[in-house]
Amino acid sequence: MSESTWRLLSTVVLVLFVLLITVSGYSSKRRVLVPNFLPTTTNVTVHMGELAVLECKIRNLGPKQVSWRKVSLDYPLTVGTLLFDPQEELSVDHKNLRGMVTQYNLIIKRAQPRHSGKYECQISATNIHTHHVYLTVLDSPLQVEPAINIRGTEYVSRYEEIRLDCNATGAVRAPDDIDWFHNGHMIVKDDQRWRGRIKVVKYKPEVPGRSLISHLIIEYSLLSDGGRYVCRSSDLETVSMDVNVLNTPVKDPTKREEDTVSRSTSRLDRTNGSSASSRTLYSTSSLVILLTVWCLATR
Repeated sequence: MSESTWRLLSTVVLVLFVLLITVSGYSSKRRVLVPNFLPTTTNVTVHMGELAVLECKIRNLGPKQVSWRKVSLDYPLTVGTLLFDPQEELSVDHKNLRGMVTQYNLIIKRAQPRHSGKYECQISATNIHTHHVYLTVLDSPLQVEPAINIRGTEYVSRYEEIRLDCNATGAVRAPDDIDWFHNGHMIVKDDQRWRGRIKVVKYKPEVPGRSLISHLIIEYSLLSDGGRYVCRSSDLETVSMDVNVLNTPVKDPTKREEDTVSRSTSRLDRTNGSSASSRTLYSTSSLVILLTVWCLATR
């Protein structure tokens, strides 16, 4: 190969290498994900005492921090899920959603007119990204009638689970408590009739902020559990439904453990029997082989 040809090939290789480095750098720059806000409600109006939810949804957030601030204040209200403002009515609803979407909603419980104003959801990055939400709190409370509803198992076979859900909503705030009754008698977990079979779970969801939900769970039902169930809130609102327990029992749950133990013991006995038989056969075979060898040796 001549010297001129060698120089030409070297130049071509060098040019291709430079182009490869340039394209790789450009591709890596393009792979950098830029966060962007998704469309949400930017004007929120609530009555005094209601729950205000200021939405902020971001795609491609990555490891960057999100903060909320009220534009009229010199300090942030929140950074991430940490509160920098001592107001107990403030909180952050943080969720990681599908499609690389992150939610940082600012929650204001029992909103007051002083909460009105312009709020800013801000992403801390090389270039600061902001999303504005305007909140208006009317100085009159919303007139809402208390409500209560119940739903759940209407027909169930004996020994199956009964589950009833009661949702009680107050006019201004959530009721303090919910009681359950069966055929006119209050259900008490420590009562001998219900002990070990019943669970009652209560919680207050943040939205709409005026509800108390109670789940009544009877883990395995008896025929005597049929009848009318009443859910009563501390606001004295009541609702009822009938539950029918059918005399077509599934397996008694109290006997399932015994059956499982029996089956396990049977399997263990069979296994032990098989192992013992195998050991006996092995010993017999070994003895026959030894006797055969001894006979051949003594001839």
